[in-house]
Amino acid sequence: MNKFLLAAFFAASLSAPPQPVSAQEAEQVVTAKGLISCEAVRPGETFKAALVIKVQPGYHINDNAPLDEFLIPTELSFGENPDFEIVEISFPRGRRARFAYSEAELVVYEGEAVLGALVRAKKGIPAGARSLKGTLGYQACNNESCLPPKELPFEIAVPVAAGGACVAVHPEIFDKIRFKSR
Repeated sequence: MNKFLLAAFFAASLSAPPQPVSAQEAEQVVTAKGLISCEAVRPGETFKAALVIKVQPGYHINDNAPLDEFLIPTELSFGENPDFEIVEISFPRGRRARFAYSEAELVVYEGEAVLGALVRAKKGIPAGARSLKGTLGYQACNNESCLPPKELPFEIAVPVAAGGACVAVHPEIFDKIRFKSR
């Protein structure tokens, strides 16, 4: 390429308008923070894990059991883990609401919602830092339309101790979670 064509190319690229970015890429509509119910867990012990999700104002996500079979539910999944077994997953009840894009009433999460999991530490795991990895699947919508479905990966730190008792932490979070088996 000669110098004139190269200069023209760079001048054209500098004056070109920026490429549009989807709303979901431009901003994080849903964020998630993971916690456990004990300062540290012991091998063989069952403990609670929570995923505190925050939905940006003006948006909502469907709860885990939408009333319409064509809506995308909120899903919580955990990957295979050699140290932990997921015993139960708990979702809060969503709020019933109507939106311009749907003639039917929907059940949604807005603001903050706490999803929970009962987790059993496997016997024989050594003391030390471990983690639970998973994915939050959801579709965020505002009053008029929905963004494409998204999967948000998360990781929850789980310190494992050799002995002692569970020292409870974050009761303000874990008191919100209802499990069937407890």
